[in-house]
This record gives sequence, structure tokens and C-alpha cells, in this order.
Amino acid sequence: MKNDADLRAGFLAAFAAYSIWGVLPLYLKLVSFAGPWEVLCARILWSIPAAFVAVQFMGGFAETRTALAQKGVLRALAFSSVFIAINWAIYVWAVANNHVIEASLAYFLTPLVNVAFGVTLFKERITKAQTGALALAAIGIAVQAAALGAFPWVAIALCASWSLYGLVRKQAPVPAAGGLLAETLILAAPSALGLWWVSTTAQGITFDDSPSNALLLAASGLATAIPLILFSFGARRLKFSTLGMLQFLAPSIQFFIGWAYGEPLTPLRIASFALIWIGLAIFTADNLWRERQRAALSS
Repeated sequence: MKNDADLRAGFLAAFAAYSIWGVLPLYLKLVSFAGPWEVLCARILWSIPAAFVAVQFMGGFAETRTALAQKGVLRALAFSSVFIAINWAIYVWAVANNHVIEASLAYFLTPLVNVAFGVTLFKERITKAQTGALALAAIGIAVQAAALGAFPWVAIALCASWSLYGLVRKQAPVPAAGGLLAETLILAAPSALGLWWVSTTAQGITFDDSPSNALLLAASGLATAIPLILFSFGARRLKFSTLGMLQFLAPSIQFFIGWAYGEPLTPLRIASFALIWIGLAIFTADNLWRERQRAALSS
């Protein structure tokens, strides 16, 4: 039984993790002096030492080595590294091109897409409430497309890449920090080649233009590892339902950041988010009710 201090510490850690993920667009705006490809490659490469320290901080390498030795784990991490690289690349591009509100939509949709994956890929049963939530989300996407005058590919691509990343990572039982270290090591060579390619373009590499540029780009490793450590600490101490409620904090912050930066928020676009938020409210209420039912039956 976890005591109150443990639960409080877990809640604060998870809250801080989702808050950091929420304000990530502000950091990416700070490094807008660099092109999206340089930011992406720098984030991957600077995440390697940060992930190395995180593994040490979160219990050492013994558990990671054991996990990596299992059959199929490295293959799964190779696939997950591709999905996380795609997700980071699209997100960096989205922030640089003022699509933060559309990017936030992706992470509101993720819980519902995970349910859809469970039904289509694993033949999981779906409740009437979940069906209704998915239907509202689908209508919301259609309304968002009408509001944008085009298919919301940024939101859908971010949501799909993140959901596929989570799906593959479930097949690789590796600790969070150890998995990140393995994934970034897999991506290290392509990232180094990517930086070399950027150096040959007209813009070139901005890392060595000034000490402040270097420090800001190097901080991308900390921006990746710190919330991961906080989330892992919190997840071990909190109920799944509490984490489920907190996960909406990050896209909510991102939504308001996009709005504050003057991204268009038309009535039609507000209507699309309202439909998705109503769907999420139904989905969350259904999950909470079912968890209470299970708790009542087991007591």
C-alpha cells in the first residue's frame, strides 16, 4: 500500500513531466535559429548522453542488458526508433511552421486511437461509451479538415506515429530510459549523416555560431530525458486512471501556446476540438466508472 507521501510525490513528478512536454513548443521556438533537420538530429544525438545518465539514475544497466538480450527486443527497438524519429521530425516541423494547435490535436486523439488499435489489431471488446467517443473523434477530424480547408495530416501523422511507437514499445519490455538509449544509439549514425548534410546546405550548421546556440541545442537532450525520468517515477506510484487524466495536460498547454502565438482559432476549428473533448470526457468517465466497478468487486 502506497502512503500519502509516495502518492503525492508521484503525482507531482507526473504533473511536472506532462507540463514539460506541454511547454516543449516554447523550447522549439527558442531554437528556431536552426532548421528543423538540425534540431531533430541534435535532439537525437544529445539525447544519448542524457539517456545514459538517466539509465544510471533509474537503477543502472543490469535490467536494460537483460531486456536487450531477449529474443526480438532489438528488432522491436529498431522499429520503434523509426517511429519516434518520424514523430519528432513532424513535431519539430509543425512548431517551426506554426501548427502547434494542430499538433496538440494529435495527443488529444491518441487515447482514442489506442482503443481503435486494440479493437482492430487485438480483437479487444469495445464498450458503447468508447464507440461513441470514437465516433465523436471521427466527426471532429472531419470538422477540423473543413476548418483547415485540407486534411489535418500533421495531427494524424503525429498521432499515428506516436501510437505506433507505443504499440511497438509494448513488444519490447525495456525500461523507459534504457529503451530511449538504445533507440537514440540506433539513430545516431543517420543523425550524424543528417547534420553533415545540413552543413552542406545554404543555411549550414548553427550550433557553432555562438555559445548560446550550442547550449540551447545541447539542452534538447535534457528536454527529452528529464520528463522521461519524472514520468517513470510518477507512473510507478500512481493509478492508471490518474495518469490517464494527467495525459491531457500536455496537449492542453500546447493548445494554448499555439493560440498565444496567434495561430488561427476559427469557430469551426473550436467546434472540432469541442467534439473531440466531449469524446474524451465520455471515454475518461467510462474508464473511471469501470475501474471503480473492478475495485468494488475485488474488495
